[in-house]
Formats: sequence, structure tokens, C-alpha cells
Amino acid sequence: MEVDPAFIQTPEHRPKLEITKAEGIPIIDLSILNSPDTNSSADLEGLVKEVGEACKKWGFFQIINHGVSLEKRQKIENASRKFFALPLEEKRKVRRNEEKVMGYYDTEHTKNVRDWKEDPTLVPASFKDDEQEVTKWYNQWPEHPPELREACQEYAKEVEKLAFKLMELIALSLGLPANRFHSFFKEQTTYVRLNHYPPCPSPHLALGVGRHKDAGALTILAQDDVGGLEVKRKSDGEWIWVEPTPDAYIINVGDIIQVWSNDAYESVEHRVMVNSERERFSIPFFFHPAHYTDVKPLEELTNELNPAKYRPYRSGKFVVTRKRSNFMKLDVENIQIYHFRIPDSELAEKLEQGLSIKPKLEIVKAEGIPLIDLSILNSPDSNYSPDPHALEDLVKEVGNACKKWGFFQIINHGVSLEKRQKIEDASRKFFALPIEEKREVRKSDGGSLGYSDTEHTKNVRDWKEVFDFTVEDPTLIPASYEPDDKGIRERYNQWPEHPSELREACEEYAKEVEKLAYKLMELIALSLGLPGNRFHPFFKDQTTYIRLNHYPPCPSPHLALGLGRHKDSGALTILCQDDVGGLQVKRKSDGEWIWVKPTQMPLSSMLVWSNDAYESVEHRVMVNYEKERFSIPFFFHPAHYTDVKPLEELTNEANPAKYRPYNWGKFLVTRKRSNFTKLNVENIQVYHFRIPDSELAKKLEQGLSIK
Repeated sequence: MEVDPAFIQTPEHRPKLEITKAEGIPIIDLSILNSPDTNSSADLEGLVKEVGEACKKWGFFQIINHGVSLEKRQKIENASRKFFALPLEEKRKVRRNEEKVMGYYDTEHTKNVRDWKEDPTLVPASFKDDEQEVTKWYNQWPEHPPELREACQEYAKEVEKLAFKLMELIALSLGLPANRFHSFFKEQTTYVRLNHYPPCPSPHLALGVGRHKDAGALTILAQDDVGGLEVKRKSDGEWIWVEPTPDAYIINVGDIIQVWSNDAYESVEHRVMVNSERERFSIPFFFHPAHYTDVKPLEELTNELNPAKYRPYRSGKFVVTRKRSNFMKLDVENIQIYHFRIPDSELAEKLEQGLSIKPKLEIVKAEGIPLIDLSILNSPDSNYSPDPHALEDLVKEVGNACKKWGFFQIINHGVSLEKRQKIEDASRKFFALPIEEKREVRKSDGGSLGYSDTEHTKNVRDWKEVFDFTVEDPTLIPASYEPDDKGIRERYNQWPEHPSELREACEEYAKEVEKLAYKLMELIALSLGLPGNRFHPFFKDQTTYIRLNHYPPCPSPHLALGLGRHKDSGALTILCQDDVGGLQVKRKSDGEWIWVKPTQMPLSSMLVWSNDAYESVEHRVMVNYEKERFSIPFFFHPAHYTDVKPLEELTNEANPAKYRPYNWGKFLVTRKRSNFTKLNVENIQVYHFRIPDSELAKKLEQGLSIK
């Protein structure tokens, strides 16, 4: 009998038929928790220590004398065998579909390979689909065997009690109150699964369940005497067989405990072998918190010397996302907790500073920041053509600045000083208005232009207030960040009644700086060996906008930032700042935050188009204890329909594209989600589209591009 290719594991993940049996797997006796006699503190302390060591060293353990009724366990096991013995047509009467996600299925996938098993999922759950809606998942119960429903419900209640006891022991082992985790499970999304693994003709090719880690908090597994569970031993990465222990349960630490404990306890990778002669049954109980739970390292387990290693994520959204890959192959790996892990480099920086991302008040002034003179581009003579050698030198200056620094300052740029002073004066008048008057043009859910004083960067509120307007009015952008939504909406500027001159000042200034932006893009194009007008078509229906920033005096400049560390997501930023200053740039050579002394008009650039030849620079804004600060950034953005990707002229077999294409409009709308509220995960960044180095190395080795 041949095995369907969908079941066949890749060679490196196929099971070895020779079994490595584990020695020293913890078997923990819970009898002291189930005795009517009062337990001594010494006995409980010893048990807590056992559990803690098992979680830390192994990530799983077995328990005996657990208090779950043997009668109820046998009842559900017998009912399960009867159900799976039914004809396939009968079982499929309670088959899952898009509307009914609980019930029977026999085509589940793990790691994009089909599992050799069949199962129903039997505990109701509610998961949050988006910011407004909650979807309810209802159980489906088969007509036969009639005792299945009662057996499942009785068993679930028994094991739920055990789960809470185990969470108490784990909490105590971490030095927390016993009930520390209970509140997370007030409206739990826990479910029970009945697994049937039929005999498999090719146990060396297929797996009952492929290698994976459990996404929930805790898994309590009942398995029969056939066995098949293999766990990846943490000490050496060897796959080891977990010998069935009569009436015992196997306990797996899940991903959520790994995050809550900030990696003190690690979720363990495991898989299920299949048997060529015998069928196998198992019953895992997946203990999951409420759908609205924000999963993040517990505050009690983090500090300056042990900063949080994960960004928060929403439990329900995570589970719903994970479910996508259970029954179909995806183009990418499904979501995992390591997608929320803070990079080691960032953790090291936090640890070194002994604080999170609070600013240092001592100022490091930059030396050698490029200061570029554009006077040769701005002759009043319309017939003037710059000297070719002078232009060549200017292009070289711009290219070196983009490559080495990621930003530079420009003088003699051609922007009218009169128009700059006019917008600066109008901006000061606007921000001096009473808050109620400014909020008459406040940004709303329906649009993102106008006034706001609650903007966030990296999920921390900025010490500033802003007013945004677009160069093109109206500006076209996607209706939502959902990939399948093709709708387009118009964004209109909101203009305040006072000061009356603000609109004209803004529109005149925008026209001036737009001309400068095109000149700079031409210089950058030439510095990359491209035609001067190479980037112009991308800005035909541009989404460019200008921001008026006001940073009031701050009583705690050592704690807050006017604008948190970030990289600009567009093509080019042209920043006009006053003489107070505050801009800090992360120097590429050593990662030091350096102060950019105000010198007319600084500029920073970022181009994914350059395929990393020119890198966007991280920057932030300090606040001042005594003085208010004003600045005016011009964000040069392409049309919403632009597909951003490395330019073909700058890629080849020896230098393959380092980024996957992304739609600029969708990217922009997605980024806007986090500006005025905290998200559970980091907002979208350009590096999310970066092709992994391992994949690039493989392409380079093969001499292929990604055309």
C-alpha cells in the first residue's frame, strides 16, 4: 500500500524506527494534593521544587496519583474507540467546516505536512476575530455513540480541576502566589481532542503529528499503552520515546507559560510516531486562557537585569491565526511565539543601559555629519546647466552620505526662507490655541489628517502634539489594511478656522519642498547609477504628507521622548527644525545616539529600492525641560498602488533581491493603526519583508535571482 505524498515528511524530519528511550523523565506523584489529610509545608515545598525542576530541565513531565477518576477516563476512552470505529460517512456528519470549527476531521496538517490521524475537538471556545467582533465556536456531537457527549463533558471537568492545580504548582515554583494564573482562565478557550492514529504502512515516512510546540499554557495528555509520543530532549536535541506509564498523564509546558515565565520555562518540541500494526488512541487537554488575554512576560519575573524577552500578543488572535494552517498548506510558516521575541541585540542594549529605552540626558554631539551644498542646482537662470564635474562631485557626496550615515544636512537648497518663516509662524499660532479649539480638527477613526496629541511610537506615547496635511488633496489610500480589501478611499485635509493664514502657508511651503524632494531623488538615483528620473513615476499620485510638530516643555526629560526611536517608512524625509534642537540619530558605525545640531534643513533618507545599498537610519527626538520645540517634517511617499521592491537594475545573481515586494498603500494604512493606540504586537516594519539570510545564501550559492 502506497502512502499519499501529502503525509510524507521531508527526509530530515522523518522518524527513525530505532527508538531512543528516555531515562530520567520526571514522574511526579501528586498524591499529597489529593489527600484528605492536611499536607505539611515541607511536603508541598518538595513537590513544588520537583515541578519547577521538571519544567526548567525537560519542559514536560509525567504525573501519577493525579486525582482524575479512572472510571471517567475509561468511559471517554471507550466512547472514543466506538466513535472512530464508525463508517467514515457517519463520522463526517459532524465534520468541521468554516462555520463549524469543532467536530471531526481527518486531514489535519502540522508544519504543512498532513498528519496520520483523525479527531473531533470537543470544548466550546470564543475567539476575538478583530477589534469589534467575537466568533463563537460551538461543539458538534454525533448521534453515535450516544454516551460520547456525557463522557467527554464529565472527563473535561475532572481534568480542568487538575489543570488549575498544576498551574498553582508552576506559579509557586516561579516564586509567585499560587493563584497568579487563575484570572487568565476566567473565560478560558480550553479544548479537548480525541486522537485516533490508524496503522500506517510506512511508519518511516509519515508521522501521527509532526514536530511542533503547543501554543497554549499547558497540555495534559492521556495516551494508551501503544505509545508513540516523542519529545526533543533539550540537552542534546535527540528525539526520545516517552514510555507509557499506566494511568499517568504527560504534562507539556506550552508556549504561553514560556512567555509568562520570560523563558525560565521553555515549551518543548514533540511529535507522534505511528505504528505499522496497531492503532493508537490519545486524549490531549489543551489548557488555554481567555481570548482577550494579552500574553506577555509577567512583571514580577522581569526587571532591568532581566528585561521582557517578548512583545505582547493577544491569545485569541494567535490561536485563530494558528488554526489557518491545520487543514491546508500555507505559503509561509504559521505564526509562532518567536515571531514576538525581542531580538537579542535589542535585549543586550537594554541590559547594558540598565533601563528600557529611556533617553540619556548627557549629549553626544556628532562630528562629521555630511553638510551638502546644493547651490549648483538652484541658479535663477532657466537656461543654466550645472558644470558636469561639479554635478558629479555632488552626486558622489550624496551617495557617500546615504551609504555611510543614512542621513545628511543640506544648505542652499532653494526653499524660500520667507515661506518657511510663514509656515513656522502659523504653526506656532495654531499650537498656542486652546486645546478645545485645536481639537475641532482632531483626527478621527474615519481619517488620519488633522490634529492629535495622543500619538504613540513603539507602543509608548510621544510627548508632543501634531497637525498633519497632505500635499495632494484629496489623497487616495486603501480603505483598510486587509489584503483582500481592494477598496480605495479619499483622505481630505482638515483646516482650522484659526489662524486664518495657516492653510495658505502650508500649501505654499509644500509646493516648495516638493520641488526639492524631486531634486534629491534625482541625485540619489544618479548616485546609484540610475537615470535621474528613475523614481519619478512612483510619485505620480503621491501619498506625501507634511506634519507640524510641537514638543512642549517636559518635566521629566530623562523618562519621556518627544518621538520614540523609529525608522521612517517612506522614501525620503525632509526635516525643518528650530534652533532648540532635539533630533538624535543612531550612528551606524557604533550604535551611539548622537545629537544633530540644528543647521538649516536636515534630511534623512531610506530606500528599500536600493536593495540595502542605502539604509534607513533609526532616530528619535529628545524633549527639553525648559523650552518648547517646533519642527516640520515633509514625508515624501509614493502612490498607494506602488509595489515596493528592490529595483531590477540593482539586483543580479551575485546580489539577489533582499526584500519581498509589498504594497505601499497597505503598508501605510497598517502602520497608521499603532499611531494613536497601543497594539499587542509590534507594528509592521520593512524588515518583516526581508528575505532571511539563509535563503539569500542559498540563492547566491545556486547562482539564482528571485525573478
